Amino acid sequence: MATVVHRYGDAVVQAVIRRILVDGVPFRTAAADHDVAALDGVRIGTVATQVLRELNTDP
Repeated sequence: MATVVHRYGDAVVQAVIRRILVDGVPFRTAAADHDVAALDGVRIGTVATQVLRELNTDP
């Protein structure tokens, strides 16, 4: 994930995460909206959803 942040910058990665988690946009579509490679969009979306899932299950 650090490589993706380094490649695209914090603001772009945050925008993609917001589109995925808040707006419900599919990973690849959210990435394409910000000129991020589709595979990187899937990586960002996968990590974001896993972290959110963990936060929601911790007591």
